[in-house]
Amino acid sequence: MIDDLRQAWRQIRQSPLVAIVVVLSLTIGIGVNTSVFSWVQARLLQPLPGVSGAASLRLVEPRNDNGLYVGSSWREYLDLSSRLSTLPNLVASRMVPLYVGEPGAVERMFGVLASDNYFSALGVQAQIGRTFLPSDVAADGQSPVVVISHGLWQSRYQAAPDVVGRQLRVNSQVMTIIGVAPEVFQGTVLGLNFDVWLPATMAPIVVSGSRELTSRTSRGYAVMGRLAAGVSQVDAEREVAAVMAALAHEYPESNTGVTAEVALFRDSPRGPQRMLTNALLVLQALMVLIWLAVCGNTTNLILARTSGRYREVSVRLALGASRLRICRLLLAESMVLSTVAALLGAGLAVWGTRVLMVLPMTGLPIRFQTELDAGGLLFALTLGVLSGLLVGIGPAWQLSRLDAQLVFRSSVKTSGRSGLRHALMAVQVALAIVVLVVAGLFVQSIRETRDTDPGFQRAGILLAAFDTSGRPSSQVGGRQMALRVLDELRGVPGVESAAISSSVPLDIHGLPTRVFTLDGRRRADGELDDVLSNVVTPAYFDTLGIRILAGRDFSPLTDESGPAQAVVNEAFVRTFVGSAEPVTSALGRTLEARGRDHVIVGVVATTLANAFGEAPEPQVYFSYRDGAPALGEVHVRTRPGAEMAVVKDVRRAVQVVDPEVPVFNVRTMTEHVDTNLVFRRVPGRLFVILGPLLLLLVAAGLYAVVSYATTLRTPEIGVRMALGASPGRLVRESVASAMRVVIAGAVVGWVIVFISVTALFPSGSGDLVAFVGVPLLLMLVAAVACWIPSRRCALVDPAISLRNE
Repeated sequence: MIDDLRQAWRQIRQSPLVAIVVVLSLTIGIGVNTSVFSWVQARLLQPLPGVSGAASLRLVEPRNDNGLYVGSSWREYLDLSSRLSTLPNLVASRMVPLYVGEPGAVERMFGVLASDNYFSALGVQAQIGRTFLPSDVAADGQSPVVVISHGLWQSRYQAAPDVVGRQLRVNSQVMTIIGVAPEVFQGTVLGLNFDVWLPATMAPIVVSGSRELTSRTSRGYAVMGRLAAGVSQVDAEREVAAVMAALAHEYPESNTGVTAEVALFRDSPRGPQRMLTNALLVLQALMVLIWLAVCGNTTNLILARTSGRYREVSVRLALGASRLRICRLLLAESMVLSTVAALLGAGLAVWGTRVLMVLPMTGLPIRFQTELDAGGLLFALTLGVLSGLLVGIGPAWQLSRLDAQLVFRSSVKTSGRSGLRHALMAVQVALAIVVLVVAGLFVQSIRETRDTDPGFQRAGILLAAFDTSGRPSSQVGGRQMALRVLDELRGVPGVESAAISSSVPLDIHGLPTRVFTLDGRRRADGELDDVLSNVVTPAYFDTLGIRILAGRDFSPLTDESGPAQAVVNEAFVRTFVGSAEPVTSALGRTLEARGRDHVIVGVVATTLANAFGEAPEPQVYFSYRDGAPALGEVHVRTRPGAEMAVVKDVRRAVQVVDPEVPVFNVRTMTEHVDTNLVFRRVPGRLFVILGPLLLLLVAAGLYAVVSYATTLRTPEIGVRMALGASPGRLVRESVASAMRVVIAGAVVGWVIVFISVTALFPSGSGDLVAFVGVPLLLMLVAAVACWIPSRRCALVDPAISLRNE
C-alpha cells in the first residue's frame, strides 16, 4: 500500500493541472454537502444546544376537537406531571416578551417562564451561580429571582464575576440574579435564543392581569420530558390518552374534546421544526445530486488523463503485475486526490455552517448553532472515500482489462472503448440538468417575487413595534396611547402619513386568525368560519396605499359613538358573501367575533397576507378604537429612501407618551418583506454560486471526454484527411457524436426534473425560463466544449498524425 501511494503521488505530480481541477471539483461537492449535513444534524440530532440527549425528548402536545394544537395550561401541566409515570420529571415552559431596564432605557427581550425543574430535568447547570430551586417558585411573588443568559451577562454586565446577587428590572419588577446559563444553552425552542428565565409562578407579577396559574383555559405552555427506563413510545401514548380522558371528565369546561399526542421533539407539530425539516431535506437531496454530478465529471477527467497510460499499464502487465494490482494502483491515486478534497471540503464547510447563524431575521432572537463537529468531519471523510471509489473504479476497471501484448503495438491508443465514457457523460449531463433547472427556478422565483405587487406600498414605509403588556404601572390606555403617538408623528417633518396595526402582512409567522359569524350565513356543519385578521387605526389603508373599493375608512379614534366597525377585503366578499355579488353588498352587514357585533363599513383590495404565491385570502380589519391590542406596529410613510431618517422621531413619539414602553424591531417595509423570503434566499444564493460552477465543471468534463476521444481517433482522422476529408466535416461529425450523448442525457434529466418539480412550483413565465432556457444554455456550453478539441484535432497535419503508424 505504501508503494501504491508513492506511485500515486508520482503520477499526480506529473499532471498537476488535472489534479488541481479534480481536487477543486470534489472540494466543492464535499464542502456544500457537509455544510447542509451540519444544518440537518443541528435540526434532527442536536436540536437544543447544551441539552444532552435533546433528540430523545418527548413533547406532550394537546389537541382540540378541531385538530388545532393548543398547548397546555399550567394546571394541566401539574396534573400531567403528577399522574404520568411513563414520562417522569416533566418540564413546562413558554416564551414571553419582557422589558428589561430602567424607564427611558427599556429594552425588549425574550424570556421563558418555566417550571422549577426546568434546568435540572434538562441536565443544564449554571455557568455561574445556580438555577431554580423549589423555594424560588412561591406563588406569592416574594423575592423574585431570574437566571440570565451568557450573552446578556456579557453585554449588560461585561462578564462581571460578581453578577450573582445583582438586581435586574424586568417588566417594572426588581429581580435578583441567581445564575448565568452556560454559553451554549439558548432555551428549548428550536433556533430561538432567550435572555432571561423566570419561574413560571412569577407570571402574575410580570404579565399584567395574567390568570394562567389558575385558569385551565389559558394555554400556551410546552410540556416535554424523557421516557422512563424500559418504557416504549406506545406505553407513553396509552397513558397520556388515559390521563387526558380523565381530565376531560373532571374539567369538562376546559378539557372536553382535548386529547394529546406524544411526539419526538423533532416531530413537533408546533414551532419551526416542520418548516425547516422539509426545506433542509430537499436542499440536502439537491446537494447530493451536485456531488454525483461532480463525481461523474471528475471520472471523465481521470479517464481523459489515463488515455496516455495504456503503454505504461501494458508494460506493468507484461512484467507480471496482476490486474488487482493495477486496480489498487489507480484507486490509490483517486483516493489521494479525494482525501485532499475531503480535508479542503471540511474547511469549506466550517464557513458554510455559519451561514444559518447570520440569517437576516427580524422580530425574534434567531440563533442557529451549527458547527463542524466530529460527526460532520466523519461525514466529509466518508464522502471523500466514496468519491475516491466512484471516480477511480471506472478508469481502474478499464485499464486493468488491457491486453499486455498491446505494448508491442504502435496503435495502442485505438483500443479504447467509448461505452463507459458515453454513459458517464450522459449521467453527468442529466444530473446537471436537474440541479441547474431547480437552481433556475429558485433564482427566478426570487426575482419574480421582487417584482410582485403585494397590494400595498413597500418603498417609503418604516415599521417599528411596541408592546404595552409589560408596563403595569402605566395609566395610558391602548387607544389613548395610539392616539397620542399618532399625533406626535403627524407633526414630524417628512412624515406623510402614519398608522398603527397589530400585525404586518407577509410576516414570517403569518397573520392571526379569528373565528366569526356573518349575518345571513350559516354553515351546514354548524362550525364557525375563520379568517385572517388585523386590528388597525384609521388612515392605515392610506398609509400603505391599499385601495378602498367600497364604503369608507374607520371612524376616528376620538369618536366613541356608534357600533364596533370592520373592514373586509374583496376576497372576503367573494368567499363569504357571494362570488357574483358586487363588493358593495357586504356594506352594512353584521359580523360577530369574540362576542361582539361589528358593522362592515368598507371593502378594500385584497393584498398578500402570509406568503408570496398564495391564493387570495379573506381578511377582516378591526378598528383600534373598538379594542386596542398590547402589541402595536407603527407604520410611517415617508419619501422612498428616507425611512431611516425618522427612526429617532418614532422612538421619541412612543416614549414621550410612556417611557416604560420599548420600541423594537425597527425596519423598513422592504426589509420586512425580504425576511419573508429568507428560507428561499438561502438556497437561492447557494445556487447562484454553485450553478455557474457546475456549468463550468460540465464544460470541463465534456471537453476532456471529447479531447480524449479525438486523441484515440488521431490515426483514423489522419487517414481520412489524407483521403480527402475536409476538416469541417470531421469537426461536425465529432461534435455531432458527442452531442447525441449530451442530448440523450439532457432529455432524461429534463423529464425527471419536470415530473418532480412541476408539482412544487406554480406555472408561469419563470418555468419557461428554467425549463427551456437552462437546457438551451447547457447545450450551447456543451457544443462549445465539444467543438474546441474537435477543431484542434482536425487541424493536425495528416503526415504527423500517421507518423507513428
